Amino acid sequence: MIEKITDIFKSKEKTFSFEFFPPKTPKGVENLYKTIADLNELGPDFVSVTYGAGGSSRGATMDICSEIQKRHSVPVMHHFTCVGHSQKELLSIIGQMKERNIKNILALRGDTPQGIDDWKPAEDELEYCYQLNDLIRSTYGDFFSIGVAGFPEGHINCPDKATDSKYLKMKIDHGGEFVATQLFFDNSVYSEYLDRLNSVDVNVRVIPGILPITSYEGLIKFCNICGTSITEEIHDIFKPLSGDDDATREAGIDFAVKQCNDLLKRGAPGIHFFSLNKVEPTKEIWKRLGL
Repeated sequence: MIEKITDIFKSKEKTFSFEFFPPKTPKGVENLYKTIADLNELGPDFVSVTYGAGGSSRGATMDICSEIQKRHSVPVMHHFTCVGHSQKELLSIIGQMKERNIKNILALRGDTPQGIDDWKPAEDELEYCYQLNDLIRSTYGDFFSIGVAGFPEGHINCPDKATDSKYLKMKIDHGGEFVATQLFFDNSVYSEYLDRLNSVDVNVRVIPGILPITSYEGLIKFCNICGTSITEEIHDIFKPLSGDDDATREAGIDFAVKQCNDLLKRGAPGIHFFSLNKVEPTKEIWKRLGL
């Protein structure tokens, strides 16, 4: 039986999970299923599948979520954005999730269309994640477990951290039940984030998202897009290794193991690994953590 993630929380103090993204080709999808089969042998509590930015590969997310659950009976969290969908479309997609027994949603606002600085939703569209939460809850009650995204350093488009905390509280007050965070590399930022959320009476699980570093150049590019700070420690470790894939991979494993162990000591309720659709290095990190 497929469980809701919130039901898993009732029996597990800490959860460990993997995130995947929908490939763009049939061959890529088959390779993904092989990766998932390998990683599933480790016994994750759940996995998640992202929703294509700007409309790309969106339809594939539900097919992949459904197939993973059929093949492995592991709960899958379907990432789901409201931007770019009418409310009728949103309700149709949510209804299809229910029909396919997908019980877990990561509710997201989503990126606005590129090149439009003053974007506003159409009359029949939603603008914010909390509105999506309301739509899910008002239509399907407690059938779904709803997670929301958290940004320990503050969302890239948010003016300050206090405002970011206020928006996170709105998402929780409107039906969100736990938080999965954006990647970060300074664990003190995570601890400060928990304090910040506690100050506005947000007391749900905040699961840190961890990205194993496999490319220094790729990391810089990605962090520039999402607004994640790269610490001096990261630069000192990985810049000298630029171009050496094997050395970068090994250093990335070492750093991730160190970061995860420290997070768990700080009381983190588990780890959510961004696998990048690869078995390694996530599998090796998992083993070294003794999970």
